[in-house]
Amino acid sequence: MLACGSSETKASPESTSTERSYQSESKQNSTDSKEDEETNDEESGFEDGTYTADVDYHNPNTGTSRSYTLDVDVNDNTVTVIHFNNGGWIDETHITSGGELDEDGTTTIYTDEGVEFNITINR
Repeated sequence: MLACGSSETKASPESTSTERSYQSESKQNSTDSKEDEETNDEESGFEDGTYTADVDYHNPNTGTSRSYTLDVDVNDNTVTVIHFNNGGWIDETHITSGGELDEDGTTTIYTDEGVEFNITINR
């Protein structure tokens, strides 16, 4: 059995230069891919992380409405979790629609119980 990085085959000078050329192209392509990813991240809106947001809550079943300042988790420019001050949260298991942030950092989320959350990321 051969261990990673060892080989009994010796490379000829021609294959070595071809390997170097291929490795240079691979490194360049890798660099290009990273630059493309960074550009796409910048264009896609908010970076993944936790943000403080103004959250307006409305439950049409009870007529209750409230406004809060809460932490929200963002993943792929979408609010995926709302953290409540009492330690509770609403996450993707209860979010039925919405969540994608617009360029202003605003979105609306609806839960499986019909509750609406209007969210604006604080900047």
